[in-house]
Amino acid sequence: MSGNQAKAHQAEERRTTVIADDSSIVGAPSPGQSFPPEPEPRSARHAQWALALSESGRALRHPAVVAALLLYAALWAYEALSTGLDSRYPVLQDEDRYTQMPLLLLAAGALLTTHMAMTRMHRHGAEPLCEVLTLPPWRQTLAHLVAILPLAVLAAFVTLSRIAYYALAPTAVGTPSPVELATGPAVVVLAGCTGAALARFTTAVSAGPFAVLLFGALVLCSALEVRGMKWLGPLGVESEFAAPLPMNLRDRPALTHLVYLAAVSGLLALIALVRAGLRTLPARGAVALLAVAAVVAGAGQYRSPSESLDEHRTAAEKYPGDQQRCRRDGKVTFCAFPEFQGRTKDWRQVTDGILRRVPDDQQNGPYAVRQRLFFGADREGVTGRPPLEAWAKDDARHHTPSAVTVGTQWGTDEIGGDAMLSFAVRFSARVVVDGPARGGEAAPQTLCRAPAVTVLWLAAQATPETAEALRSLEQRSIGGVTLSTLGSSDSLSVNGPEAQVVRELLDRPADEVGDRLKSSWDTLVDDRTSTKEAAELMGASVPEDSEQGSEDTACAVS
Repeated sequence: MSGNQAKAHQAEERRTTVIADDSSIVGAPSPGQSFPPEPEPRSARHAQWALALSESGRALRHPAVVAALLLYAALWAYEALSTGLDSRYPVLQDEDRYTQMPLLLLAAGALLTTHMAMTRMHRHGAEPLCEVLTLPPWRQTLAHLVAILPLAVLAAFVTLSRIAYYALAPTAVGTPSPVELATGPAVVVLAGCTGAALARFTTAVSAGPFAVLLFGALVLCSALEVRGMKWLGPLGVESEFAAPLPMNLRDRPALTHLVYLAAVSGLLALIALVRAGLRTLPARGAVALLAVAAVVAGAGQYRSPSESLDEHRTAAEKYPGDQQRCRRDGKVTFCAFPEFQGRTKDWRQVTDGILRRVPDDQQNGPYAVRQRLFFGADREGVTGRPPLEAWAKDDARHHTPSAVTVGTQWGTDEIGGDAMLSFAVRFSARVVVDGPARGGEAAPQTLCRAPAVTVLWLAAQATPETAEALRSLEQRSIGGVTLSTLGSSDSLSVNGPEAQVVRELLDRPADEVGDRLKSSWDTLVDDRTSTKEAAELMGASVPEDSEQGSEDTACAVS
């Protein structure tokens, strides 16, 4: 070997030795070490927040999050364009709860985003590079957990925007609950923490979608009221068919459920940190405390309603006048629970629409409308009878005799429309059948012949919404229409021939029919006047089965 070759060989050996000696400087773990040495606390925190900031931006731009927001916006836009605020009658203490379900889209995006971000290095085959990072795995995990918070802020912004949109409706009533509004963003945090904990147990890409399906299954079990699972999942789903209630009569453990979500989220976050190497005694103690808190809060959601709540509900059902405020508006006295005072404007549109079509001597009443609740509807599959006697005594005690019943449901959908039409028919029956000079006698359960035509037409033509509600109900009915009182067994019915006459009259000018009604009022409110005569007097064609349609019914001629 020449001298030059020997010198080159020695230089190469020196370079190899330097690289071997400096291997510990670039962060390669020494034998027996699981994680690289901890950097200085200050530099570690700076690197951790830098990583959290970077991952926050990635999370907000992730396709799963963007797709969830676009779908949410599409659903909202469709609702706004198809119905709009003018045709909505939101009850804000229910709308706050309805904001939670659409946020499951964003929660699913948070779960998938967090899981995919924490398994990114594994998917790209770059896991060995993590060993030379200045941040230990638990700090990296903490940075990913912090990156969930901007998604929760985004969820809170969407929630507040949506509830503000409903609150701007001129027909909005009630007050939203801050606890219910906070539940949706809390579910997004829970989903993100689930994705983080899942990533520390498995790097399988399919794990995230399976976890999303589990979330959906828990929500479905809550909606179907599977025994013992209503509050186990992220949301406690209530029946959309249930009538809205005043805040002090609700039985929703909203605050306890929020604590439960927070405890489970914290537990999952700590589990992810412990799995990532944070095995200090305080961390393990916090895991135990949060596990206990989650169990206690979870069990607390299933407490039975207190006796005081049952007593309050009974009092509100039988003697609503003690909890209501009344005011004279126009020719009618309206009484409502405090949260529903704004609804009296909508009730007045109906009552004014009816009274303007009747003779002057029938317009001044006295008439009264009282909002009522009924908790016995569909109780264990059996529909109960409302406490009519208690209601009559309550009306007499509060100087509103024979007040017409109206519920808390109101709207243009099938349920709200039926409630709107039911009130209109009952108020119309109060004017036509009972009359201000007849002592407030109770209207019969089945309206017959000419009074039935008069009552139903007055109710249907009161507003465009009541007319549309009658058309909708007829499409879902056979042989006439039946309108229950707050979902109870008490109802008012109109047979098919009379309903057919009214349907034709709705296609005629209301002023023309109204003039005919006023000129023949005494005849049309007489139950001895037949359906045929009523149709002729009001300018409608006579149904072929005007008499046969009453056979074997309460309207059969004796």
